[in-house]
Order: sequence, then structure tokens, then C-alpha cells
Amino acid sequence: MDPQMLMEAPGPIGRPQDLARRLYPPSYLDRVMDAIKRLPIPYALLYLLFFLLESVLVHVVAWLDGWIPPFTFAPINLLYPVWTWGPLAIITYLDTVAVAALSSFRPLLPVQDEAVKRLEYEFTTMPARPVIISGMAWSIAYFIFVYLVLDDFYEAYAISPSGAAFTIVTGWIAFFAGSAIYYHSFRQLRLIHRTVQEVKAFDVFHLDPVYAFSRLTAQTGIAWVFLLSLSLLIFPIQLAALPFAVTAFFQVGLAIAAFVLPVWSVHQRLVWEKRGLLAKLNQRVQSTLARLHGSLDGDELGEVPNINSALAGLAAEREVLTKIPTWPWRVETLTGFLSALVLPILLFLLQLAIESWLVK
Repeated sequence: MDPQMLMEAPGPIGRPQDLARRLYPPSYLDRVMDAIKRLPIPYALLYLLFFLLESVLVHVVAWLDGWIPPFTFAPINLLYPVWTWGPLAIITYLDTVAVAALSSFRPLLPVQDEAVKRLEYEFTTMPARPVIISGMAWSIAYFIFVYLVLDDFYEAYAISPSGAAFTIVTGWIAFFAGSAIYYHSFRQLRLIHRTVQEVKAFDVFHLDPVYAFSRLTAQTGIAWVFLLSLSLLIFPIQLAALPFAVTAFFQVGLAIAAFVLPVWSVHQRLVWEKRGLLAKLNQRVQSTLARLHGSLDGDELGEVPNINSALAGLAAEREVLTKIPTWPWRVETLTGFLSALVLPILLFLLQLAIESWLVK
């Protein structure tokens, strides 16, 4: 993710009251994030401050409860603060990226400015009810996870019932609020797919607007990988190896799908446009060769140099066309995404290797 954009503190993006009345009111998380963005401090610093305060609170409770020695640091205590404040910071950042992407993609959209404002509102504002439903669904998943790992957690850390209750509540808040990043991402990716369908035709010689949304899809995938990598660094997977492994591979799969699927239709249409240009080129080559054959058959050799020059020009055109990319992202975007994707896989394998070595 672009650190400069992350540290900026823009005002609320696209929250006009008339749009909220005509479409839908913002979710409670959007209201919280808007309030944070209105403060005269970069939102990234505020989220970092909230993360540090919650991390200190969790450590103090752990020290008082006695399941870690006083004034010692336990990385596992960072897990829930990461998943409480990390997703909110990422959602705020992705909204900023979405607005920039939509602005770059705007020349391709055959719609009025009012429709673009509506799209901007939809890209940066989650409806209230689905966010609540998503939080409730992930709460169920969380309590199933707690049921699977609670005994091992008791055994590993000798935590008291009161300490366990505090940890469970803290975790539930993290799952209820932080899980909104999944709904937010799915919603934005679906909007990308819907938006690119509005384009009447793509110009393979003017690809800058085509690349606009690939940055958003790449940053979304990288955000999921980033959260997964932090979780792998923090959480001892021996406490729940199978559930954590399933979650990790599921998240990597989601990151890949987030990067590719929303712009897959753009790739298909670019392929179609490129094939159309190559088909027209083949027709010109065919007609030029027919002229060449006619000149040779009619002993009109004076035309042959001109025809040869035309064929050379058509060959050069073919070389240009064949080199035009049809994937709707720049090479550096793909390279950055793949580099980020490797990190959690390496961390997971490293944790397994360390655990196997310690057991021996």
C-alpha cells in the first residue's frame, strides 16, 4: 500500500445527505471512520494510537491476571487489537484508492457526473444492515473458534476464568468490527465488475484508464495478505494448527481471487479487441498479397517495391499489436502483488518447521 496515501487525512469522501437519503444511510463503521477522518490528525496515526492503547490494556489485564509475568511482552496479545483497528485503517485507505481509481476510469464511462457521484458514494459507503449481519455471522464463526482452542489456551497460559472472559469479549469485538473488511472488499470488488461492464469499448492503444481498477484489486488482495502475515507472526499456530491453516489458505485464495476476478471481464474484452485488430490486419495482408500476385502475374514489376513496403509496414504493425498486453494491470502491479503473496506462505512454512524442530 502507498504510505503517502495512507498518511493523508482527507475529508469525508462522498457523503452528501441527498445521496444518503436516496440510496441508503452509511453503516455505523462508516460513521466512525468519517468522524476519525474529520479530526486534525492523520487517520493512520489515530488508528495506530488506538491499537497501542488496546494492546497496553490487554497486557495490563494479562499481568494482573497472572497468565504472563508482569511487564513482559506477549505477541499473542496483539492479535485482537490488530484485527480491531487494522481493518478500519485498511478500509479507510481502500476507500481513498477507490475514489482515485474511479476518477482515472471516468473517461471510459458513458454516464453523467451524477451517476459517477452515486458510484463514488457506493464505493466508499457500506449499507448499515449488511455490516451488522456480517458482524453477527463472523461472531458465530468466532465462538466456534473459541470452542475449538479454549482448552489449549487455558493449558498453554494458565489463564483464569475472568481473564478468559476478558479475552473472549475483546476477541468478539475484533471479529464483529474487523470482519467488516471482508464485506467491504467483496462489495467493492463487485462494484468494480459492475462498473467495467458499463464501458462500451476499450481502446488497446489507450490503456491507462483500463489499469485504474487493478491497483484497487491489488491493494485489496495485499491488505488481506498483510493481515494474514501479521496474524502468522503473532499467533502460535500450535494452539490451533488445523483451523489456522484452513483460514490462512482461504485468505490467500481470497487475495488471488480479489486481484484477478473483478477485472477478468476487462481482460476478455481486451483480448477480443486485440483479436479484432489482428483480424483486420490479416485482411489487409491478404489483399496486399493479392495485389503482389496480380503485379507479378501481370508483369507489372514497378508496383512490387511499393507493395513490399506496404507488407513491411503491415509486419511492423503486427509486431506492435502482438506486444500489446491484454491483462488489465501494469507489470509492477503484478510483481508487487505476487511478492506480497509469497510472504504469508513462507511465514506459515517457517512456523511449521520451527514447531517440528522444537518437538524433536
